[in-house]
Amino acid sequence: MKKRTGYGLLTVLVLALALGVLPVPVARLPIAEANPGTQWNASYFNNRNLQGAPVVTRIDDRIDFNWALGSPDPAVPADNFSARWTKTVNFPVGGRWTFRVGADDGVRMWIDTTLIVDQWHGTPAGYTTYTATLDSLTAGPHELKVEYYEETGLAGVQVTWEGPGVTTPAQPVQQPGSSTWNAQYWNNANLSGSPVITRVDNALNFQWGAGAPDPALPADNFSARWTHNGSFAIPGWWRFTVRADGGVRVWVDTTLIIDRWGPTSGTQTYTADLYELTAGTHEVRVEYFDDGGNAEIWIHWEAMNPDGTPRGDGSGAGQPAGDPSVKVWASVTATRLNVRSGPGTGHPVIAQIEYPKNYIVLGAVPDMSWVLIDLKDGREGWVSNEWVYLWAADSTLNQDLDGDTYQDFVFKIPRVHVDVLPGQFTAVAKPQVPVKGRVNDNLNLRDGPSAFSSRVIGTVPVGAIVDIEARNRNGAWYLVDYQGVRGWLSAMFVSLTEGRVSDLLVSTEVVPAPPAGQVFVPVTEQGNPAVTVRGRALSNLVFRNNATLTADELGLIPAGTEFVIEARNRNGAWYLITYEGQPGWVNAAFVRLIEGRVADLVIR
Repeated sequence: MKKRTGYGLLTVLVLALALGVLPVPVARLPIAEANPGTQWNASYFNNRNLQGAPVVTRIDDRIDFNWALGSPDPAVPADNFSARWTKTVNFPVGGRWTFRVGADDGVRMWIDTTLIVDQWHGTPAGYTTYTATLDSLTAGPHELKVEYYEETGLAGVQVTWEGPGVTTPAQPVQQPGSSTWNAQYWNNANLSGSPVITRVDNALNFQWGAGAPDPALPADNFSARWTHNGSFAIPGWWRFTVRADGGVRVWVDTTLIIDRWGPTSGTQTYTADLYELTAGTHEVRVEYFDDGGNAEIWIHWEAMNPDGTPRGDGSGAGQPAGDPSVKVWASVTATRLNVRSGPGTGHPVIAQIEYPKNYIVLGAVPDMSWVLIDLKDGREGWVSNEWVYLWAADSTLNQDLDGDTYQDFVFKIPRVHVDVLPGQFTAVAKPQVPVKGRVNDNLNLRDGPSAFSSRVIGTVPVGAIVDIEARNRNGAWYLVDYQGVRGWLSAMFVSLTEGRVSDLLVSTEVVPAPPAGQVFVPVTEQGNPAVTVRGRALSNLVFRNNATLTADELGLIPAGTEFVIEARNRNGAWYLITYEGQPGWVNAAFVRLIEGRVADLVIR
């Protein structure tokens, strides 16, 4: 099941499609990009002072990490590690540039040889952002270097900058906070062996239905463990509520308060009361297994009054109950939208509403996939969140002021705990009308319509013309054929040159993955790579017969030498080149790209 991570972006894309804005190119701020891409040469050390040889070297797309209680890589410890990132950035205009560096714990940043941020210390208050402004930065390439270290506890770091009409293409870092859960998932029903997935979940509130939390897990008979440091503002009576389809156990600190570790017949709700819980931080641990069929897990806790009524403050890290006094509207973005008697396409249609009418939101299912609206005729009904644009009457709630990646009004919408009936969306057969598009940027070609759960199978260069076969349900992705290779591209960066969006069928196809370790690289009509990647040696380079420091030396490449880069290794730390007729490998950390991007290289 897709985890919804940003209702604003999704609904804005859908609204734009309904208004006929996409795929006409929209005005975007120019981007200050690295020379040539947005990637950093990264080195990670298993100590906090960058000493010795790094234990991990790789290419990072951006410095925008929230590791929470985890680490950047299994080879790196969760505490007392450090990292260094370097790259060359081409600043398109000169003038006043502001750099923002956030971290938990120590961080420092250089531009060329100038140290602009020097905060090499712990952060007892948690994640902290530092700002540095250069009033007269010259246009052109500049060397950037960032160093970071983690002491103990939560870990995170982000770097962004902005200048005259220019911004960095970075997403806000999710600041480590009280709503995150450290999650582990197993491909068996009893938490046995090593977890196959370790990640941070923003809330413990999932309805996977007949699916799985991740493509790496089976749809049935998987298990999971979540831990969370909860802040309990007041002492006394606290009630914990868990809803699960499958077995579940819950601990507070070392006390097992819910033990329902056995098969279930559908979704069940369990409660437990702690009457003398002390104020402060307590560890909440939840274990779960799916016993077949549908899968679901949700937890919530709240402080109670002596008479057994909720206090209404200090709610837990599950989905909040919401605030029905806050007015949230749903604007219809489809030409004609079905309203159903319940959430899910399995419920009957009771009405149809049309663009661009607005309706008051009365509630939503916990994952916000379906929204309950007031039909203005004494009835209420359910609509899919993919076909409405949600907004609050209080404009301040349309922002993400608490930094949790959701617009603030989302948690003001009351949650309605009802079963979502599955339904199969079937596209109406249409005559095949040729639809073509032009790619407006170098784009990743993916095996599915998602930037989060899909796999990159290649790159389509800017200006390429692609045959568009279908779109996903909300029109944010196109299934294309480019030079005989099929895959998904973000519709935001594709302009239609022939046909219309309405001519496209709806598809959820996941294209077959390429062979392990290979990606598609476009070629010209002559069979040569369509994207040339070239580099320049920053210093004298040792030329080796394999992508490792222990490989045999083939020679020395003088500083300043320019060459064509033919491929990279899996983590991007080494480049394959041919020098004086001899193929070999050079360390990517000492190469400046002067044409093309790392993403354009095949993996060898």
